[in-house]
Amino acid sequence: MARYTHRYANKSLESLLDSEKTDKNIARQPIRKLIPGHGLEFKNLSYSVFKKLKKDGVRITKETYLLNDISGQAMRGEIMAIMGPSGAGKSTFLDALAGRIAQGSLEGSVRLDGKQVTASYMKMISSYVMQDDQLFPMLTVFETFMFAAEVRLPPSLSTAEKKKRVIELLNQLGLTSATHTYIGNEGKRGVSGGERRRVSIGIDIIHKPSLLFLDEPTSGLDSTSAFSVVEKVKDIARGGSIVLMTIHQPSFRIQMLLDRIIVLARGRLIYLGSPTALSAYLAGFQRPVPEGENSLEYLLDVIKEYDESTLGLDPLVIYQRDGIKPDQVAMTPVRKTPKRPKTPLTKSSWSKHISQFSSGSITSRSESGQLDRSKDNEDEEDENFDASLERKSRTAPTPMSMHSGVYNPRLASHFYKDFSVWLYQGVTGTPRRPPTWTPARTPGQTPVSSSRHQNPRTKTPVVFSPAPDPYAPSFEEFNIAEEEVLDEPDHRQKFANPWLREVAVLSWRTALNVIRTPELFLSREIVLAVMALVLSSLFRNLHKEDFKTINRLLNFYIFAVCLVFFSSNDAVPTFIQERFIFIRETSHNAYRASSYVISSLIVYLPFFAIQGFTFAVITKYILRLHGTTIYFWLILYASLITTNAYVMLVSAMVPSYITGYAVVIATTALFFLTCGFFLKSSQIPNYWKWLHYISAIKYPFEALLINEFKGTRCYTGEPQDLSPGPLGDIKISKLHNTSTLKPNCMLIGEDILFTMDIHKIESIWVDIGILLAWGVLYRLFFYVVLRFYSKNERK
Repeated sequence: MARYTHRYANKSLESLLDSEKTDKNIARQPIRKLIPGHGLEFKNLSYSVFKKLKKDGVRITKETYLLNDISGQAMRGEIMAIMGPSGAGKSTFLDALAGRIAQGSLEGSVRLDGKQVTASYMKMISSYVMQDDQLFPMLTVFETFMFAAEVRLPPSLSTAEKKKRVIELLNQLGLTSATHTYIGNEGKRGVSGGERRRVSIGIDIIHKPSLLFLDEPTSGLDSTSAFSVVEKVKDIARGGSIVLMTIHQPSFRIQMLLDRIIVLARGRLIYLGSPTALSAYLAGFQRPVPEGENSLEYLLDVIKEYDESTLGLDPLVIYQRDGIKPDQVAMTPVRKTPKRPKTPLTKSSWSKHISQFSSGSITSRSESGQLDRSKDNEDEEDENFDASLERKSRTAPTPMSMHSGVYNPRLASHFYKDFSVWLYQGVTGTPRRPPTWTPARTPGQTPVSSSRHQNPRTKTPVVFSPAPDPYAPSFEEFNIAEEEVLDEPDHRQKFANPWLREVAVLSWRTALNVIRTPELFLSREIVLAVMALVLSSLFRNLHKEDFKTINRLLNFYIFAVCLVFFSSNDAVPTFIQERFIFIRETSHNAYRASSYVISSLIVYLPFFAIQGFTFAVITKYILRLHGTTIYFWLILYASLITTNAYVMLVSAMVPSYITGYAVVIATTALFFLTCGFFLKSSQIPNYWKWLHYISAIKYPFEALLINEFKGTRCYTGEPQDLSPGPLGDIKISKLHNTSTLKPNCMLIGEDILFTMDIHKIESIWVDIGILLAWGVLYRLFFYVVLRFYSKNERK
């Protein structure tokens, strides 16, 4: 293939196609004939969305078809490329075949080897390579493939066998030289763009899927890298897989690697067949490819020309479906005229309009066959004109499906002539003749192989039977209710590995990422250590037992809890970056969402323990706090676990890290306000008291105060030393009245807890238990969001 590329690098596509017929040195595999019941068959695929538009100040909902009745077939061992202009529906069509459109939204059927397949089964036997390369930057190419092998291949294979498969894949994709190179990102240099794209393909084919879907695999690559990627994809197809990929204007070298192409425009099928037959196809459409031009690029120009004309894409769609060649007018479409300001329709202008219509001057044909738009219908888009015909149009024939009532563009070309006659007859009062047109075909029916028209002389229907297209797929009628449907079989597990093995493998990868990205751990560790030293210098001599120390202790503990809470905010951008990788990997059952949630917790638990211990030890021994060190550390440890779970939950629910930061800061402010420091529980209004009990700051703050003040330790001083401060009016506890205290003991620690409304449950373990329970609940919600709402699926 390399000699072929070098030899014909400077020749045009058409000359190369001609020379290909006689050049014996060019060995090309002939296109196999399509066989019903083999490969991937898709029939009558339609997908629509409802868009809200504003017209004349009124909001309306309009149904827009992103895919409109597409049928075809992809064979094993071949590459089918999906092409078309921007907005043609290429990615939507690929998602429809891959089962990435929500159930019930997609009409039509997809069959594999003659059997109906469900979306869940399709995900089990296929892989989907997204347009963006979502990879972990701090893993090498070998480690990335090895992880894919661990989660994709069954545990019955030994580690040596999996390594052998990885080495074979590296050789197959031409990545041997980059085996131990990091993937890299903007901050760390790694593999090249072409190698990165091949890595993305490799991790999805390591388990040798039956179907491989690729969304723009050559996007952003230079010509050489793009050709190398498609060349490797060609080798994958030759291994027996069905490969479908979207591609935007491939080079000639890449076109020669493609077995079949499917060209879409506005969700409608324009061409399906071999790229080498495209020139003859366009010639049959009466639009031969000019000498020296690329046939595919010329087809895109023709599509644009028709799309911007008054005819639209109907002639191209009808020719592809029925083989009916366009007439002289359709061969040279006229561009749409710009919209003109709307003017009210008066009685005189209406009479003038009728006279013009009757005389045939609205749309006249010139001698050259072109449409004369100089006398176009000025009231084509007039609302008053539409309103005046509202009653008449109720009985008018419309290009609608009789079953679904949805606009069917296939009928447009037959409908316009009939409607013109109908409108003329209705306006002039002449007897109406029933129009003849081909009824719309609803999804699920067999495509019509002929088109019915009227002979202008005899007024009798004429049936045109187009010549058979060797590249067009043929289908037989089938009953979905009676045929076998491929779903998740009982003998085959949905996931390749058991749950515990998934947790172990994911924990290994997460730990490797954390170790090789030390700033994720060191940033929190350094912040907590530095802030512990700063706080120790600000709040000195907290071991004194006087009234001034009480307020300073309260201020220190509330700030310590808030510092721990805010130190977890860096998890917002970290997880949002990983979320795209998670969606890509779990979309085709690489592992379970629960495995990911548990593995991330297991890896971070020791790091949380180190961070909490660092802050507790520094402040405890410098400030000489009275509380127990082990309790101080456990409270901070539980607080880090819970706050991290909360931040992860927010990250899973928001679209970007900016929104995530905003939500975390807003909720933290509410937790801070209602934790019991600024407003005690008795001071919070009843309708806001629920915020006090869901505050993630309340429980560690209360536990720290209990650790510090519980007991009969005496505090003395002047009453004015207690204000201003959070205590307010001092309340004497029951323990103060029943205990034997030192002389001149004005307050004990239990009085401070009673004054802060911490008297119902004075237990450090209860507060730690409730705090951890909130952490478990946040993790559970995090799992639910990942499991049910983080899917790469169209609604």
